[in-house]
Amino acid sequence: MDRAFLEGLGLKVIDSDGVVEAEFELTSGLALNPLTRTPVGSVSFTLLGDRLLYVGPPEFVGAQPINLAFLSASSRLEDLVVQTLNDHLFQLERRSSELAALGVSPKVDPSTLQLSAELERGPFRFTLGASRAGQFRVSRCYHDGQELTIHAPTAFELSEFRTRAALEDYLYAMFSDVAGSPTPPERPKAEPAPDVDVSLSMKALFEAFGDAVVPPRTVIEFVCELKVAGQTVRFAAARVQGRTFRGLLAGPAGKLWADWFELAEFPGIRALVSDVMGVPIEQIEVVE
Repeated sequence: MDRAFLEGLGLKVIDSDGVVEAEFELTSGLALNPLTRTPVGSVSFTLLGDRLLYVGPPEFVGAQPINLAFLSASSRLEDLVVQTLNDHLFQLERRSSELAALGVSPKVDPSTLQLSAELERGPFRFTLGASRAGQFRVSRCYHDGQELTIHAPTAFELSEFRTRAALEDYLYAMFSDVAGSPTPPERPKAEPAPDVDVSLSMKALFEAFGDAVVPPRTVIEFVCELKVAGQTVRFAAARVQGRTFRGLLAGPAGKLWADWFELAEFPGIRALVSDVMGVPIEQIEVVE
């Protein structure tokens, strides 16, 4: 990659024994560690082919590389860096909420912003870790206090499990053959519990609580599926603080849009989809 091009993006390039490293200063103040409340002043990269790989600070290590092939000399690199952090924070909030809904306590490292959780089932103790894209895997497994070597990929989709018991059974089955553990006894049967995995419509909430207010720090999340030109897209938004939200629009091929927005300036879900996808708003249908 041409050094002048990299420097034109605002990178300070260092070539040491054939290894190209680069530093980039962040000046907008928009990259903020939400746990330490510390602004991120700069990021470090190493160049691999036509991609910039994050190597620092800890909040960015392991994030999706930046593909230089899609950038021009006028590209704002800082916007991409800030968006990288925002996307991770969105996944962090979403996956933490899913763990909490299963009765599993999420843990977030304040310096790396890495999400993890621990589960126990019989002689097993599992440590789960989430990637910056929100994909879970078993990072460690102990059997009767002895750590097992994990050879095969252990990634799984957390949203497939509706209860903590189902997730525990899945993890037990995954490692019981490795440890030579017998099939666990059946769980005692209990009275069927009411189905708590039910979405609520905004209309139902407004009809019930339309005169109330939402406290300043209460977590709020919205999801909406829409049919657009024969494909299904999904909109999600999570409250950051006050009237500030972080939104995501994704389709079958991945992310279509992601950004922060103020509630008063948001045009509405269908209007946003219309603008992003270039489809007339009347052709956008909300899936009930």
